[in-house]
Formats: sequence, C-alpha cells, structure tokens
Amino acid sequence: MVAYRTLRRSLLAGVVLVLLAAPLWAQGSELKLTLRRDWGYGGFGGDIQGTFSFAATAPPDTVAVDFYIDDQLVATDTQAPWRYQFQTDDYALGTHVMRAVGHTAAGATMASNTVTNTFVSASQGQAVLVRFVLPLVGVLLLAFIIGTLISVRRSRRQGGSAAGPWGVAICPKCGRPFAMHLFGLNLGTRKYDRCPHCGKWSVVRRASQAELAALEAAAAPGPAVTPGPGPDDVEAQRRQRLEDSRFEDV
Repeated sequence: MVAYRTLRRSLLAGVVLVLLAAPLWAQGSELKLTLRRDWGYGGFGGDIQGTFSFAATAPPDTVAVDFYIDDQLVATDTQAPWRYQFQTDDYALGTHVMRAVGHTAAGATMASNTVTNTFVSASQGQAVLVRFVLPLVGVLLLAFIIGTLISVRRSRRQGGSAAGPWGVAICPKCGRPFAMHLFGLNLGTRKYDRCPHCGKWSVVRRASQAELAALEAAAAPGPAVTPGPGPDDVEAQRRQRLEDSRFEDV
C-alpha cells in the first residue's frame, strides 16, 4: 500500500514537472518572423514599397534560417542575428506571403509564422502619401494658425501685445519674465520654451497679470534711506561748534 502511494506521488510530480516545462520548451523552440521597414513606404492595408528586412528570432541551437517569399527561397542566413534585406521592386507587384524555415544542429526543421503584404509601385506609394499625409499636414497647419490667432486675440484683450501673441511666462529657473517664442513646443496650455535670460529650457505657462504685477513689485527698488552721521562726522560737528563759540558775545 505504501509503495503504491509512493509511486502515485512520483507519477503526479512527474506530470507537474512536464506541464511546467512545456511552455518553456515551446517558447525555446519557436521560430518567429517579423518584417521591418528600412526605407520606403509601409502604408495602409498592408501595402509596402521600398527597402525591407526579414528579422527572425530562433532557438539557441539554430544553425541556419531560410527566408521565403511565396514559395521562392530568397536567402539563407547561417549566423545570428537572422536577417535578410530585400527590395520590393525586385519582385512582382501584388500580394506575397513571406515565411522562414529554421534548421537546428540536430537536423530538425521548424516553420515560422507567415507575414502577408502587398508590394506596390513607387508611384502608388507616393499617391497614398499625397492622399493621406498631405491633408493631415494641412489639418495640423490649420490648427496651428487657429491657435495662433486665438493667442493673439487673447493677448490683445489682456493688453500684452508688446509681449508677443503667446504671452509672457515666468522662468522657473531664474524667476525672470520673458515673452514665449514661436519655436516653443506646445503642450496644450503650456509650452516647452527657452528662457533668454538664463538659457535654460523649461515647461512654462502664460503668466497672469496678477503674477506679473507681483513680480514687478518685488523687483521695484525700495525708498532711498539717508545714512545717519558716522562717528567722524559727530566729532567734526563738535569741533566746529567750539570754533564758532569763540566769536559769540558773552
């Protein structure tokens, strides 16, 4: 009875070890293929054009990786990192299925996932850029112009037109006010801008009139204070009085 329980526990422990090791074994024996754009167009709907590279991750015992475009073997890499660069213009236009096959030192083979893309011509890629990218740039430019006009109108209402359309900020580094610049990076209600006084970049916001008035009041010089007579002045005055007393009538 005791031997039966011991055998059952051993079998159960073995099953648990196999289940725990299975994900690690599966991960180590996996060949994964990705496609990277080096130069060119990688646009909407899987359309690509230009210079691209296969990049594969493989187990440590891999000795070679074959790269395929459709059923055509295009390259074999025998050293990690497993990569191969190609030009889409060297192949027929249309949809292509890309994959990789790995070879281990023990002679086993393993297949990767597949990557499907459509090779298009350079003119098609440029047409897509004109159709989508240029309108996006136009929208961004229009938003910038509208934001600038709003800033100018707000600045004129606050009487700060002399400080520029983007208003005045107070540098958190040196504490001095400066007019925000056009080249400052907009961050919503704030700007990443450079202070011309200390030369440092900071995230700043438009200062209110109350903040600017308080800063100006703090920087204003106080009333002039006339210093009192020193010890030498007191002694000189005493001697002058003694000298003057010689001419007084008794």
